[in-house]
Amino acid sequence: MHPIPAIPEEVGDGEDRLVDVHSPEVPHSIRTQVLAMAQPGDQLWRCPRLSAPRGVLGILGVGQRDVVIEWWLLDAQGELIEAFWEV
Repeated sequence: MHPIPAIPEEVGDGEDRLVDVHSPEVPHSIRTQVLAMAQPGDQLWRCPRLSAPRGVLGILGVGQRDVVIEWWLLDAQGELIEAFWEV
């Protein structure tokens, strides 16, 4: 599965930030997966990232790159439990 590129409005300021799992900005498919595995004290973070380079020059690392939104579920100690992408 490949992440869907984000539109500029979804990227916002480009900073990682804590998000309430019930926020309307969390895609339904991500919310469902997070709620199935989250424990008390876990946190969901929204993390804009650049995708891998695409196109003919992607092999050289200079192809076009999109911004994608990763969703990170962290435990109470800040350790990564799972990363999600809307596909």
